[in-house]
Amino acid sequence: MSLVGLEINGTRVRGVLGPLGDYPLPLPLEPPAQELPLALSLEKSTLEIGAAALRLLRLRPHLVCHGFLTNLHNATKTWQAGRHRLDAAKAMAAVWQRLEPMCRRTGGVVATLPGYLAKSAAETVFTLGQQSKVPMLGSLSAPLAAALVGYAEQTWIESALIVDVDDHALTLALVKAVDGLAHMLDNRSYPHLGMRYWKDRLVNALSDCCVLQSRRDPRDAPAAEQALYEQLDGLLEASFQGRYLHLGIQATSWYQNLLVQPEQAAAFCGQLTRRLLTEIGSLLQGLPPEEMPTSIVLTHAAGRLPGIVPHLRGLVEDWVREIMIRQTPTPIPDEDFGEDLMRETGQETPRVAILSADALARSAHAVGAWLERGDLPRGHRDVVAPLPLPQAVEAGPARLHFQGQEYVIHEPTFCLGSHTGCHLVIDAGRHPGVAGKHCEILHDRRHYVLYNRSQEGTLVNDSPVTGSVMLRAGDWIRLGARGPVVRFLGQVNTRGLLPA
Repeated sequence: MSLVGLEINGTRVRGVLGPLGDYPLPLPLEPPAQELPLALSLEKSTLEIGAAALRLLRLRPHLVCHGFLTNLHNATKTWQAGRHRLDAAKAMAAVWQRLEPMCRRTGGVVATLPGYLAKSAAETVFTLGQQSKVPMLGSLSAPLAAALVGYAEQTWIESALIVDVDDHALTLALVKAVDGLAHMLDNRSYPHLGMRYWKDRLVNALSDCCVLQSRRDPRDAPAAEQALYEQLDGLLEASFQGRYLHLGIQATSWYQNLLVQPEQAAAFCGQLTRRLLTEIGSLLQGLPPEEMPTSIVLTHAAGRLPGIVPHLRGLVEDWVREIMIRQTPTPIPDEDFGEDLMRETGQETPRVAILSADALARSAHAVGAWLERGDLPRGHRDVVAPLPLPQAVEAGPARLHFQGQEYVIHEPTFCLGSHTGCHLVIDAGRHPGVAGKHCEILHDRRHYVLYNRSQEGTLVNDSPVTGSVMLRAGDWIRLGARGPVVRFLGQVNTRGLLPA
């Protein structure tokens, strides 16, 4: 029996599909794209849901219905154009009708919903799904779902700070593990830090760059502003990976080319980053040092906010340092703190973990197995949920785990190094011993084989690689004698090679 796990927030819907209790695979909701934007186009006689609406968001905003998830109990808020007149409930019902054919012949559907939604609103989403003939099993809040999947992936142990964001708001949640249960101790949302503010800041800053270079402002031409807006997701991804990006901005009578570096994107959003750090400080104010979270778990969207990850890593290291100073009579040297620190069990001690794009949907899928068996009552969960068992190293597609982030091996050859053309780029400033092309992983029929390409050497499970070595799930790969550590996870047969 297959189950569907969905992540629904103010920005998008993302899904996974898989057998009960198995590792699910991504479900393309708007083929070939994996995710379905949560926006409706009112331009034509029939509603269009998804990318068609996003293409009008800056060009003709009066023809787009979006941001309706927070207005489910606000009957006065409507979107009207031509023959269409929608309130939030009708818009959400249209989304469920769009998803129903993909969920019809499955054993059930579990959805994650934003942490800022009240329980009554979450129950409304659940009811609208049932009315659209979607086989609903239950739902849970996104911060709780992030905590569960993060615990299964061993990114936190005792307590964690969860950071999630969508177009409406950024959400901070404090979660603690007690007696096999994940307890939501606090949950706060900040609309002034929602994703739309980060994107607006980028649009304004990049437009100012255009004005300085050519005296042309994309904000004066709707087509140019729309073209700039559509490239922001690529800019966020490139900034996260430490790559620069060429942006092409085209209006009716002019064209502008911009080269944006990661440091620029982080600087553009510096004010928002400082506000976020202030809100985190306010949330944790008054907590004794021994109760401070030792890990921060970011959803995929939150991890792409420009410039926040280095600040959060420093923040957690300060917390851990304070705890260890209080517990240890001798000073702790600075070199003991790093991303490559290992526990006695051989596991990583992540400071900041960034979940994969479909992590929340996979968490919903796992909860669906409990609901189907009757281990949990059906309905919405937003405070307490049972903690899952650690995820097996063989589960899922072949991928590398580094600094709390997973990199799926999509291609037959996967390169690691400090050069920007590598699939996994290592920061040369923090790890000077990593070569431009340090090593590469090749898919050889039914196995993955690692080849060393650097004079500094590559170690697998602390054994130097002489030429090449076959990888097994759970292997630790160290780039250089004292370099960063990467872990190989997932299936090691041909099923692990996913289409690009």
